[in-house]
Amino acid sequence: MSDHMPHYTEGHTVRSYDAQLEQLRGLVLEMGGLVGDQVSRAVHALCERNAESARLVTQREETVNQYDTDGEELIFNILAKRQPIGPDLRVVLSYSRAITDLERCGDEAKKIAKIARRHADEDAEVVQAFAASAGNMGELAAGLLKVAVESLDDADEQKAVHAAQADASLDAEYKVALREVHKALVGNPSLIEVAADLVIAIKALERIGDHAKNIAKYVVFIVEGKDVRHVKTRVLDQEI
Repeated sequence: MSDHMPHYTEGHTVRSYDAQLEQLRGLVLEMGGLVGDQVSRAVHALCERNAESARLVTQREETVNQYDTDGEELIFNILAKRQPIGPDLRVVLSYSRAITDLERCGDEAKKIAKIARRHADEDAEVVQAFAASAGNMGELAAGLLKVAVESLDDADEQKAVHAAQADASLDAEYKVALREVHKALVGNPSLIEVAADLVIAIKALERIGDHAKNIAKYVVFIVEGKDVRHVKTRVLDQEI
């Protein structure tokens, strides 16, 4: 990632303005890195029945929320004092939306971690039926999130489109995971409580993919000035 504000913002005569934009950018990147790690650790905790990893995720949720609060305060300050227009305004608004999506990804990771803690003592056979699919989903979700945040930082539309369209792979894996949970439940109906929690966990991963896709779409808004949040992902490349 670059060490300075990318080309979609212009240098300003007031250096403190540039400093605030750089601070906001840094906050989004740090938050994105933390949330991506939260997702990976939560999935690891679930698949490996690792209560300690799950506990760490729930503890760090406070840090994720603090990024959200700090980001909102900084954005309000920039809007009130600098009154950005044009590309600057699109950047600030997009970063604001990205922070909201990242905070929600953090909520989903915490949800998975709580489920992992509840079932950390379950028989390993209960986990084996879905671990592969859940692990694949976790890897895809964390990777998608990472690329989406990078594309936002770099104003790279092609990378953003690739990230958004990669969500289709996560959706496909979600369907596989649902089938695996259903198959395990048919084989052992007594697992109904565990199965219900697993469905919630994999749905959380699917939602993380949706939030990452949102972040990727903000790049088009920044660069092109087009709001493509409601544009079908399969035709997103036609918008640029």
